[in-house]
Amino acid sequence: MVLAVKERNKLIQPLSLRAPLPNLSLSIRNLLLNEITSDVLDDLPLVKELAKRIRREIDIVSLTKYEAFTHVAGVDAGSQIIPLASRQYGIISALAYGIPSGHRFFLDPESFSQAYSKIGDGFRSVVNVRREAKLYETAVLYLDERPETDLVLIDGPLAFSNWWKNAGEEKDRQRLIDAVNRLLKKCREMDVTVAGIVKRPSARYLIHYLGLQNETDLPDSFLLLQALRQGERTDIFSPKTALRMAARNSPFMDAVRDSIYSFYCRLTSEWNLPPIRVDIPAFCLGRLDDVASYCYATSFYGGIPLAIVKADEEVKVTRRFISDIYMEILTRVSRESGEMSQLAPYWGEGEWMGV
Repeated sequence: MVLAVKERNKLIQPLSLRAPLPNLSLSIRNLLLNEITSDVLDDLPLVKELAKRIRREIDIVSLTKYEAFTHVAGVDAGSQIIPLASRQYGIISALAYGIPSGHRFFLDPESFSQAYSKIGDGFRSVVNVRREAKLYETAVLYLDERPETDLVLIDGPLAFSNWWKNAGEEKDRQRLIDAVNRLLKKCREMDVTVAGIVKRPSARYLIHYLGLQNETDLPDSFLLLQALRQGERTDIFSPKTALRMAARNSPFMDAVRDSIYSFYCRLTSEWNLPPIRVDIPAFCLGRLDDVASYCYATSFYGGIPLAIVKADEEVKVTRRFISDIYMEILTRVSRESGEMSQLAPYWGEGEWMGV
């Protein structure tokens, strides 16, 4: 009887005294909480020292806010992949947005498909290269329609890393190179200032340019988030020189006929928004301060120039939009053939597509 009472007491002991049951979510939480916190605290002294060295080893320039350009175009591109079980489809588009006119200009969007057996996961890189090519092609034709434009801001690079030399297919890479060179030639001939705005830079151009590559594996943008204050930019540097220091060659960048220079600028005080990189051709260096100041003066949203923000809003191809179109396709195919299984999504993708 006494033993039975003891067993019953064990069963009804307060929850706070019981040993916790194994829990996968808790294990993941504890692992990440400890590992990421530990990494940050371990890196902190080196990051602070590298930030100081960057400020010592490259000139830091204070920005002023003024708008030296009257007619500005922001140009951006969007894409999405529709993964059916049979094949995957890609859709790309690009749009130029004029300020202050609000004029919108775009070329016909493009769609294409590939069987999984042909290219597999490389399909995404095909989409990326074709999307970027359409971006520069749209900018060229916008200038034909709006020759009064005096500044073109491209939502993308003018300095290309070696990743691009193997991206997509050869014909797509050549299309991209040709489009970039046509845009630069057009801007040079029309005396239009052009700059590439890289919002999420992951490159290490400046790290290699300053000879710091053996001391850290962190990207430029993260270190410059620590080194730059709001309203500051670095002096210009050559990304091609930096790339050759890192990889001894720069085949894709070599194919761009104009010399490209870059600088980083921090346009907001937000702790979670790294500086942007601005790429600018040599023939525009005389207006470098004007470009930097314009970007600063119009960076009302997230440290990004307004022209880029407006183009991004107009061209974005969201998953929700694609899922709506997919449901329309399902309705049409069901009405005309009744064979909805022909449109089955790739396993695991159906939820965002609405089925």
